[in-house]
Amino acid sequence: MLKIQHVHLLTDHLAKLEEFYGTQFGLPIVERQSQSFTVKAGRSYLTFSSTHISGDNPYYHFAFDIPSNKIKDAKSWLQSKAISLNVLPNHSVEFVSSSWNSTSIYFYDPAGNIVELIARHDLRNERDTSFNANHLLSISELGIVVPDVVGVTERLTRELSIQVYKGSVTENFAALGSVEGLLIFSEYDRVWLGSNKPARYFKTEVQLEGVRTGSYTISDLPYFLVCR
Repeated sequence: MLKIQHVHLLTDHLAKLEEFYGTQFGLPIVERQSQSFTVKAGRSYLTFSSTHISGDNPYYHFAFDIPSNKIKDAKSWLQSKAISLNVLPNHSVEFVSSSWNSTSIYFYDPAGNIVELIARHDLRNERDTSFNANHLLSISELGIVVPDVVGVTERLTRELSIQVYKGSVTENFAALGSVEGLLIFSEYDRVWLGSNKPARYFKTEVQLEGVRTGSYTISDLPYFLVCR
């Protein structure tokens, strides 16, 4: 069963993100260097490093799992931190997926990353305590932008022994993995759900577990997957 261990992303706003995730969110900073920092979110790690490409302004989509009974509390928690939720086309701030049996909310961090908090109701992970940083249980989704979604999906299902999640493959979208960890493949320029931002290529490194071991790249794109 695929799980995301560690995600390494780039940013033009290192100090702002360290303040946001380390202080405002209260996630523990487990490593800090002059050009990067790493926080721990449940069983996953998230690293941001400064980009060396002037004007690059990278942004990504990723999701944190939260307990299945904590969407309402998560909304209040974000509001208490003056974080605005993104409004969806149906004028709601919640996206309810019947096929995935999940409820999601979205917001932007200070670098413009599209961050999702998702409650997966198939998981028995309810919590009774007030919502806090400990309720960010893991990084459960990572968006990866490719020019040929179907082709990449066919290759990775074969080479990594990774499964398509609940039949989620179209010409511009695919979800590969498990209820506990998903790689979300988007066609270039497709607008990320929960945002008004088109999908773009930015350097991404991710460590996975639960699939065939090895190191993988995707064509000539700036992605590096390490499977343990």
